[in-house]
Amino acid sequence: MSSYFTAFRRLGLAVGITMALQSAFAENVSSFESALAKVQSYQAQTDIWQQQQQISDFNIKQSGLWQNPSLSVEQNGFGTNQDQELSIGISQPLDIFGQRKINQALANTSAQQLQLQQQLWNAQSQLIVKFAWSQLAIAQNEQSVYATQLKLSKANLDSAQKRYQAGSIALVDVERAEIETLDIQRIYQQAVLKQQTATRQLSNLWGETAAQIKLDNTVTPWPEQSQSLVQRNLSEDWLKKLYALNIQQANQQIEHLKVQKRSNPTLNVGMTRTKSPTEANDTALVLGVDIPMNIFNRQQYAIPMAQKQQILLNQQQQLQLKQQILDIANHIHQLKGLRAQFNATSNQIGLAEKVQNRTLQGFQAGKFSITEVQQTTKQLQDLRLSQMQVLAQAWQSALSAEALSIGTSYEEISRSDAYSQLNKKAVEASQNLISTVSGQ
Repeated sequence: MSSYFTAFRRLGLAVGITMALQSAFAENVSSFESALAKVQSYQAQTDIWQQQQQISDFNIKQSGLWQNPSLSVEQNGFGTNQDQELSIGISQPLDIFGQRKINQALANTSAQQLQLQQQLWNAQSQLIVKFAWSQLAIAQNEQSVYATQLKLSKANLDSAQKRYQAGSIALVDVERAEIETLDIQRIYQQAVLKQQTATRQLSNLWGETAAQIKLDNTVTPWPEQSQSLVQRNLSEDWLKKLYALNIQQANQQIEHLKVQKRSNPTLNVGMTRTKSPTEANDTALVLGVDIPMNIFNRQQYAIPMAQKQQILLNQQQQLQLKQQILDIANHIHQLKGLRAQFNATSNQIGLAEKVQNRTLQGFQAGKFSITEVQQTTKQLQDLRLSQMQVLAQAWQSALSAEALSIGTSYEEISRSDAYSQLNKKAVEASQNLISTVSGQ
């Protein structure tokens, strides 16, 4: 039996040394705000949105440019005994119906969309950090719970060993206490691994592989401010503004098609010089206009197609906004219910701790059996585990509501590569803007 006690004492010593080392080498990340500051400082090195802004500025300038003129040179007759004619002309497409104006309006709309997307990107990036931070906070809290439970189980084993040595209980009772302690030890090691994984995932956001982070566990990490944050996000009306710009852009694209169906003329200015074999020269100024004949393609199908697409877009966006409010209300309602469960479980845990302590004292005095001690210990463990599950559900509900309020989802922010995907979308947005400019 001494080997078990030696092993447990070594485990307790190792846990103590590990916690001391973590405290000594811990990163200065004790709160969500400090974690967010480190991530923002690291992510600022990529400078994505400054590049996006420059692309948007170039897009606005590009949209105001005139179409390039074309130069034509034509020579007829090359022999000395032939009439020679040299024609030089410049053709300039005109913009009578305001295509440049519409292009500029589209570019300005894209710039406004980009500003809103940047605000949404910032809000979503903060939410990704909050998710990673919450997972670490929950994991550290869970590890602390199992460390306490392991301490109780070891106290049960110590008491059982003393009673066995006194000859008041059988060896099988001690072995049952050992099995319980070994099981709690296994679960505790799982909690340690979960905490290490959460630490790595959070520190990866600021470019480190396995930083030592020590959060403040004096207060249970309940998502207290989620409802106010959701209200703030909704009051910003980011999604409504972005959807309104989408409709505005669709209208401008329809106007662009209407301009294309009209015949924009091309002004031709040139000079023709004729030289005869008798050395007589004649120079004439040429002025003309080319007018396309839009007989077959008058955008007669493209325009109604774009109009139908605009109607569908508007309907879809309105449905999304309505569903967003309903889903947020559901998550907030669930969060309030989970808070009531959490508080009720806290009261139960307080009572269960007293019962477990008194049962252990009764066992030490010979009044209770090891089975009764184990039952009260397991009851306390189940209550603590239930409370941890409620806490995890609360964070999921809170983050789901916050994610919906900025137009994303819990699944998006909880991905292991969430930040990489967010940056990828920002780059794709700039590439789409460049392809739109080149296609004008």
